[in-house]
Amino acid sequence: MQSTAPGAPSFSDLGKLQSASERLAEDLRRRFTDQVERALGVGLDDSVTSLAYVDHYLAQARGETREPILTLLAAGAGAWFGDLVIRTIGGAWLGDGQRATSLRVLLAPQLIYFSPFAIALEATLGEEVSPGDPRAPADAPLDAAFHFAKPGRAKSEAAGAPAEDTHDTHDTPGTHHTQDDQTWLAEALTNLAPVPQDHFHSLTCRFETLELMLELLAGRQAARGCSPHTYTVADYVAAFDRSAGDRPS
Repeated sequence: MQSTAPGAPSFSDLGKLQSASERLAEDLRRRFTDQVERALGVGLDDSVTSLAYVDHYLAQARGETREPILTLLAAGAGAWFGDLVIRTIGGAWLGDGQRATSLRVLLAPQLIYFSPFAIALEATLGEEVSPGDPRAPADAPLDAAFHFAKPGRAKSEAAGAPAEDTHDTHDTPGTHHTQDDQTWLAEALTNLAPVPQDHFHSLTCRFETLELMLELLAGRQAARGCSPHTYTVADYVAAFDRSAGDRPS
């Protein structure tokens, strides 16, 4: 299984990779939408309300163990989920333009990225997928977590964060974050009411968790006097290039 971080392409190749990744994601999303509509007889309106239908569709394959079938499901559902996140929250696609497992969603409000394939695979199986699991393809992403990319110092200071708030910690969430923000966020999420196990890995729960994370981080940053910032794919490429810690294997 491979690193969760997307590749760090050169800026000259960035536009081509973006376009190819967008085409791949759109093709996978369209095919998956057709499959769900044929199976359930319900048209997906590509909104948050459709999450329940998609979760129901994926749950029907809960006992499936064949890797090719699960890969096909995760590729399509992941593309649909990623597209939903990009349209409702803001962000962009980036991958190699050929493999669904390479696709990552790079969020615009914070320097946070994730593998929609990995999230969709866990939503289908209803459980965490460990490295080496025979139900996952050999090039499956390492995990379904929301990962934090770290910014460059110049970018941080330009965005208004004090220089001392920029650390070389791999998990620093963004330019406005202090070193303990990730710990603070983890504790804040832990203190919330527990989620039923059958809902924990669902796409609905992951979407709600992501929205809550962004809301909490935005509130914490606003309390420090930081202004909102929109991150681009170029910001992520620069972040991944800063050190081997953020660079994919």
